[in-house]
Amino acid sequence: MDELEFRRQALANPYESNPAFLAAMQASAARRKWVEELKAGEQELVQALKVPLPDGLAQRILLRQALDRSDEEAAARLIPPLAPPAPQGRWRQLAIAASVAFLLGLSTRWLPLGESRPDLSAVALAHVYGEQSFTQGVDERVSLDSVNAKMEKYGARLTSMAGLGHITYVNHCSFYQGPALHMEIQGSKGPITLFLVPRHVPLEIGRDDFSDGRLQGEIMELKGANLVLIGPMGEPLKPLADQLQKEMHWNI
Repeated sequence: MDELEFRRQALANPYESNPAFLAAMQASAARRKWVEELKAGEQELVQALKVPLPDGLAQRILLRQALDRSDEEAAARLIPPLAPPAPQGRWRQLAIAASVAFLLGLSTRWLPLGESRPDLSAVALAHVYGEQSFTQGVDERVSLDSVNAKMEKYGARLTSMAGLGHITYVNHCSFYQGPALHMEIQGSKGPITLFLVPRHVPLEIGRDDFSDGRLQGEIMELKGANLVLIGPMGEPLKPLADQLQKEMHWNI
């Protein structure tokens, strides 16, 4: 079971007992941690919904309904009868006009509203913040074979992990309109996140370097994909980017 399918099933039901789901969860400490967080959140929601009903609520509802019916009957006696309905032909014309208006409104919903595309750096930063709880504290002691098994999908491979630092996590992730490679590397100031994003993903590339005051990033346009590195402010990312480019070879 791949990462996207595992997450889909976990979000739908963190108590899933499917053997394939359980095997995928046991294969990764990060997955186990994430599923436990989903279960805890679901339990909190269940407890929040257990609100005790006030005494006599059912009787008050029945009384309110009875009073409403009495008010309606009194109003019916005071208000004169409505005018006779319009001829059938007029209603048919109104129905056709309403249908046309509905179809026009529905069709304009799918018209393109412009050619602007999201920025790669913004999507990557949002992804890092969204995944922090999933990867924080995880160390899967990733090997070169594990990295290349994931990179193969993107037409790339590493000849060596020398000079890259300690890799704690690698897997596929859902990145905007397609999958991307997600890797975590231990840096000198904290975790460094690497994304290998296929070139066909419709994202704009602005500056090669970016930051939001808390995290900073570097973007490198490589042969088969865009490489994004994001780490804490002050983390030297350029040497790591250069080393990755040196060790990475493409099969496309």
